[in-house]
Amino acid sequence: MSKSFSLKKIVIITSIAIIALIFLLLLILSIASKKPIAAFYGISEANIKGITKVLQTTHTRKNKKSAPYEILVLDDTTSLGNAIKRSKKKPDLLFIYNGANAESVINQNVKKKLGFEPSIIEGMPTSIRQITPIFNKKVIGVPLLIDNYEVDVNVAKFTASSIENINVLSDLENLAKLSKSSTMAPVIFAGGDDITLINTFAALAEALSGKDAVESAKLRIKQSIKSGKSSQSAFYELLKDLCAPEGEFYEVTMLLKNWMTYGIVPKNLYHMNFTDVRSFLTSNLSTICFMTLSEHRLFQRNVISKFSSIYVPGKDMNNERNFQAPVILTIPMKKNKVINKSIELLTNDLQTQLSSATGLAPVQANCGIPDHQADDVRYWIAASGKPLPAFSDAVFTNKPNKTSFAQALRSILQS
Repeated sequence: MSKSFSLKKIVIITSIAIIALIFLLLLILSIASKKPIAAFYGISEANIKGITKVLQTTHTRKNKKSAPYEILVLDDTTSLGNAIKRSKKKPDLLFIYNGANAESVINQNVKKKLGFEPSIIEGMPTSIRQITPIFNKKVIGVPLLIDNYEVDVNVAKFTASSIENINVLSDLENLAKLSKSSTMAPVIFAGGDDITLINTFAALAEALSGKDAVESAKLRIKQSIKSGKSSQSAFYELLKDLCAPEGEFYEVTMLLKNWMTYGIVPKNLYHMNFTDVRSFLTSNLSTICFMTLSEHRLFQRNVISKFSSIYVPGKDMNNERNFQAPVILTIPMKKNKVINKSIELLTNDLQTQLSSATGLAPVQANCGIPDHQADDVRYWIAASGKPLPAFSDAVFTNKPNKTSFAQALRSILQS
């Protein structure tokens, strides 16, 4: 009886051990075969497609039959923290524009001791290295691509004018006035789009009043949000002060109001979206358009080839410029050899392919580029002070706040 019981006990224990071993092996195989998740936040669909195309070439899985990364697009209508919490899957690698949301995840990664040696940013212009997040001698977020807020000028209308060069903002304004009789909307941008309005307004503010004024406005708006004053009415009261004489936004406010008064911009400017802008440019109804490099790439070649891209000109030629040029960062969210290898390749050897796939400017100073637009942006940023993030990304972390601010700004500009 005792021997029978002992034998039965041995069989049970052995069976449990075998099952446990099988479970452990399956767990190990599952972990080993799991794809790292590459997440995108606040990146356009076109740029996600371009980055993904190159990212998937940075590693080959053992079976050689599937792409090495699973792609996750996070909800960018809410803050990055909320988007990650709500997602069933968690990112192992993140692509995001520099700004407030990027800073939040970078601060978390400092505690995780994630990052690269500073050598990973060698070859980048000084202005790009200056905005690279480095903590404890580790690069926490690696610059990857440069976007830009640019001005596109109709070449034929510029040639027909008496203006020789566009060096300062008054040259641009004079061109708009000279072309007023031959075009429906001398100056145009998608003022009905919240992000476009906020960032075009900020780019002009930097051009007219300088970086310090823009940074001061950023701080005041952040303080308002932190104190719970983020409604449209609260932003309107703050903007009344920012846009008043002696205020940080006074010059840009008066510029845009004057453009509206004298018919330089269309009456429905603050209701226009990107589709409207594309229609105006396609129909040759505008001389000057404010847009991003990303948006520039969405036009058909036969349309956009009629325009020449320039940076937003300043009030004069003597002051140092800090262009609003958002930078896409790639941030590792966990320690992983595959991820580290991918980031190293994307930041160095694959810069030309990335620039070609997205149309954005590379961060490496000497790599190949697809065309002169990308090369121009790289040169402008290398020759300026450190680039500013998009104002909307630098100040706001969610869509509701952006919308409230944009609505308040429209009210100010149309009053």
